[in-house]
Amino acid sequence: MDEFSAHRLRNVIPVLIAQRNAVVSGGVPLAGHLIDLAIMQVRLALHDISEQELSEFSNLLSRDIERSN
Repeated sequence: MDEFSAHRLRNVIPVLIAQRNAVVSGGVPLAGHLIDLAIMQVRLALHDISEQELSEFSNLLSRDIERSN
């Protein structure tokens, strides 16, 4: 990935975070989780996430999904 594309992707993350906060505060936590996944996908594409971070995020999502069932 060239530096211009990486820069553009990095600029997407704050927008996704703002959208996530809006939907969660609006009472739609599942949409927030989906946006979290999109953020993780972008970070993975940028090689900007550790394996430990990804594992912790996965565990957190699993616990939240179990609680909602």
